[in-house]
Amino acid sequence: MTITTIAIAIALIVFVLAKRVRGEAVREPKKLFLLPLVVGVIGLENVSHAKPNAVDIAVIAVGSALSLALGLLRGKFDRVTLVNGSPFMSWSAASVAVLAVNVLAKLALDAGGVAAGGTSSALSSSILLSLGLTLLGEAAVVWFRAQSISSGGASSPGGAGGGRYRGTVQQSGRPTIWPPIR
Repeated sequence: MTITTIAIAIALIVFVLAKRVRGEAVREPKKLFLLPLVVGVIGLENVSHAKPNAVDIAVIAVGSALSLALGLLRGKFDRVTLVNGSPFMSWSAASVAVLAVNVLAKLALDAGGVAAGGTSSALSSSILLSLGLTLLGEAAVVWFRAQSISSGGASSPGGAGGGRYRGTVQQSGRPTIWPPIR
């Protein structure tokens, strides 16, 4: 892995972290899915140029699956609300914690892969692929949740779903809680 790849990965993590903690509107899928797809494709290209061996491929596959799964989980922890009639998402503390777990798991998995006979260049070149996959998993869950809110899928506090809720939705100045935790 080159210094350039490390710098790009760190810059992307800082950019995404700042943008998601601050929050952003979720109006169109292109805006939500573009960055994960571009980062994932660049990561896939980096991996293909590194000429991975069998251990590398196995570790990269496990790391990719883990990153995607943690992205899906992070999407559940993201706050998705309606602001002025448009879906809006922002990260919660749990979302930041899942990202930290993802980064630590990726580093530990790569270290284990090198100890098992993998090459550090191939394994470290997969960091952008992992970042793209985790963002893609998160984007899929957030898009689904945003569409549910936009189409009136929010539950009212007195409706079916019990008394435990995660996230709030602001509609017409009247808070409505979404989604219910079951």
